[in-house]
Amino acid sequence: MTTTEIADTHRGGRKIKWLSIAILLFLATYSGAWYLAADQIRKRLPTLLDANRQAGTFAECDKLDVRGFPFRIGVFCERVRLDNSSRGASATFGALRSAAQVYQPGHAVIELDGPAEIRVAPVVSLSADWSLLHASIKATLSGLDRSSLTYDNLAGTALLPPLENDLGTGVPLALTFGAGHGEAHFRQNGTDLDAAMTIEKFDARINKGPSLLPPLNGAIDLTLIDRAGLMNTGGFAPGALHDSTGEMRNLSLDLGNGMVTTATGPFSINDQGLISGEFSVTMKNIEGWRQNLVKVFSNKEGTVMINNIANMLTALADGKNEATVKLNVRDGIAFLAFFPIGELPQL
Repeated sequence: MTTTEIADTHRGGRKIKWLSIAILLFLATYSGAWYLAADQIRKRLPTLLDANRQAGTFAECDKLDVRGFPFRIGVFCERVRLDNSSRGASATFGALRSAAQVYQPGHAVIELDGPAEIRVAPVVSLSADWSLLHASIKATLSGLDRSSLTYDNLAGTALLPPLENDLGTGVPLALTFGAGHGEAHFRQNGTDLDAAMTIEKFDARINKGPSLLPPLNGAIDLTLIDRAGLMNTGGFAPGALHDSTGEMRNLSLDLGNGMVTTATGPFSINDQGLISGEFSVTMKNIEGWRQNLVKVFSNKEGTVMINNIANMLTALADGKNEATVKLNVRDGIAFLAFFPIGELPQL
């Protein structure tokens, strides 16, 4: 071996040596930074969750842990509890698991286990469970940009305030519900908020009775103008949609056997939460809808209302079993032609 070859070998050995040292230093620094960040999350997150306790709002994460080394970092809880005493609301859930890639901390995925118990004073309570509940959030420096929620095999029971019957006595109402699959997606679109939701094989029963309707598939796709900021306020608080406008791109209800109803059109919500708008509504298999809805609205007034609406739709469609009509809504009251046909809930 020549002197030059020996020198080249020594230089190559030094390069490998310094490269190895640099890699070890990087790994040591990275590991230290990861564990330091995890330790700070363990110490500070409980304080952040408890920061608003004096205002009546707080959250708890039982047996908080931070995992995911080396490439992920996420919060794990054995049980989650939320409480808002100012609204008389509380909720408990099962285990929570979350993860974000170290190189993309603004994009996190979350899984939440059931069962869930939710109570709203004075008498409303809800219990639910599911086989999978998966959420995804994507944040930027300016706030939350988009979020998604997916669930499978949802089942639960809602205990609602008693209904008053003709004798004036309260009738307890237990609504049992279930769905095979559902999704909800929200995103900022400039200053607007886009929302899209679907539900598959939804079923509902009252007081353990028969299903109110055949399994329902539903979808909604809409935009709320100048409401992108709702993504950064922690949810839709009461009154958040007041004085707003939007566009319903599609609302679809499908009961199978050709019973499909769709609606599109602009809408507005006034300062009292009452909806106004003009919607193009298409109903297919009008007779099928009539036969199913009279089972739900089984009292005399409800049956008369459903029959009148079905007769009007059939007449407007020249006797056909499918109709496309304009549905006008003014301050929460829906009109078909000049006739009021129903009242929409206040938001």
